[in-house]
Amino acid sequence: MENRSHQPMVVGVDGSDSARSAACWAAELAAVWGCELHLLHAVPGAADDTTPVVAPGWLRELADAVARAGASPCRVELARGGPAESLIGPAAGARMLVLGSYGVGARSGMLAGTVALALAGDVPCPVAVVRGGVPQAAPPSGGPVVVGVDGSATAHAAALLAADLAGTFGTRLIAVHAWSEVEESAGRLRRRSEDWAELAQRGGAVLEAEVRALTQLHPGLDVEDELVHDTAVRALLERAGPARALVVGHRRERASRGMCPGSTSRALVEFAPCPVVVTPSVEG
Repeated sequence: MENRSHQPMVVGVDGSDSARSAACWAAELAAVWGCELHLLHAVPGAADDTTPVVAPGWLRELADAVARAGASPCRVELARGGPAESLIGPAAGARMLVLGSYGVGARSGMLAGTVALALAGDVPCPVAVVRGGVPQAAPPSGGPVVVGVDGSATAHAAALLAADLAGTFGTRLIAVHAWSEVEESAGRLRRRSEDWAELAQRGGAVLEAEVRALTQLHPGLDVEDELVHDTAVRALLERAGPARALVVGHRRERASRGMCPGSTSRALVEFAPCPVVVTPSVEG
């Protein structure tokens, strides 16, 4: 795999338990991947304000905690401005942007706030939204990594990252392809003309090709495949409960037959009860 140790893991943090869990989750990956951990805390004010800002005590304690977890080097930055705006620049050169969940702006029933929803899929690096199943719970320390695949370049990139995560965590990878007789076209749902057997056969071929590619790149990785007759959102949400992480590609197209349209990645960020990693759109 390409050596990307020069790219930092960037973590947006505040004083919440959720942000602390996200930082510890990122520290585990950074320690194995051998990359810098960059903790960024946004403070109110204009970006051009040069007034000195003192790091709060909780931030210094968090930096010490992730260093003890093996994340070295660890850099701490205080940036003036809103959280989303402050993270866009650092995300451009990051290996991954990591955020906590249960954030400000989350509506009833949602697990993600406005910062996660604003950035997932819209920055040029993968975005991990880290959470446990309920507020205040730590993210899971066991279970498989689950990835949605559809034969596209975007989904393939998601699958490659999912395989990397599964290998890092020492767990199995489950590749899921959902097929349906209904598709979105011009903002509306319509029934597809192919019969169910043909759709299932096509889906199986897509899944088989993706799993073959992953096992060739990661011969020691335990890879399972699941072909599901369902919508992408339901198929992945059903498998998120016991998962260590759920990986999905962000598709910008409005209409798609694929596994991972933008609405799917957004729904998973909002509602999946495990860490969700959204990879950016890939042309091709």
